[in-house]
Amino acid sequence: MPKYSLGEIASRMNGEVQGDPDVMITGVAGLEEAEEGDISFVANRRYHDRIASTKAAAVIVGQGNGAAQSEKNCLIVPNPYLTFLLTVELFHPQNSDFEPSVHPTAVVDPTARIGERVFIGALVVVGAGASIGDDVILQARSYVGERAGIGDKSRVMPGAIVLHDVMVGKRCLLQSGCVLGGDGFGFVCDNKGVQQKIPQVAGLIIGDDVEIGANSTIDRGTLSPTRIGSGVKCDNLVHIGHNVEIGENTLVVAQVGVSGSTKVGSSVIMAGQAGIGGHLNIGDRVKIGAQAGVTKSVPAGLEISGYPARPHAESLRAQASVGKLPRLVRQFRELLERVKKLEDKL
Repeated sequence: MPKYSLGEIASRMNGEVQGDPDVMITGVAGLEEAEEGDISFVANRRYHDRIASTKAAAVIVGQGNGAAQSEKNCLIVPNPYLTFLLTVELFHPQNSDFEPSVHPTAVVDPTARIGERVFIGALVVVGAGASIGDDVILQARSYVGERAGIGDKSRVMPGAIVLHDVMVGKRCLLQSGCVLGGDGFGFVCDNKGVQQKIPQVAGLIIGDDVEIGANSTIDRGTLSPTRIGSGVKCDNLVHIGHNVEIGENTLVVAQVGVSGSTKVGSSVIMAGQAGIGGHLNIGDRVKIGAQAGVTKSVPAGLEISGYPARPHAESLRAQASVGKLPRLVRQFRELLERVKKLEDKL
């Protein structure tokens, strides 16, 4: 395990040391779990009073949150959570356990192009004409199909599948069980009532710095590629249909489904189990609430929720109204009885 002085970490993170810059940091941990030599963090000023009781050698804190009142060694930075994540990488470097090698059980087609410093694990298959960039890690039982491409410094976890003609950018992470480039769900009914499969002959293009979660699926396009922009992060169990386009830095949370030919803008957030209909346009910076059912296009910057999805404030009012329905029904029945009695008197 590497070790650094607090001053060295501050220099790397562009932070300011309060206390002893020479104290040695040997690990990272949460406030309550930290031991002597660890560095921890406080991202919310509400928890600042816990700094005094932690055993950590130093704590990463935000600017202007009262750190000056603490006797603990502190690293003061603008964004303590982000700095802590970067500090974790100092002590646990990504991909450091993989030395460049090709396992004897791997099957690599002679026409595949393999870059420098590549790790290819047990039972990996790399198809004809595939292109593997530099510093790529292909873990056990992963599959890269014919003419597919994996960009530099990307990592394909065990059992992930990249099918033919799928292009994956640089520094991507493909989690176990994901399937990229499966056929889109397209059928047409013939004159005998039989569903005939529509050929899915286009590919899938994934940008740089994309993460695809475990057991997620992204379909290839029918005649033009499905496109996933750079910086997109997909959670586990996500399904993205054929010919979908997703803009940069969008977050797709667990169990979201996006139907075919929908265009999603940049910096969109789709919360868990949201369902997006087909052939829609979702504008930039839209926020879609959990379990929302999106049936219409959404302009940029809107926050929506509910089913059918509507502006979030309107959806909250609708949900509140539903809770009043039993009382309203009871009052309505009482009014009907009163009206009937009055009619009977007349």
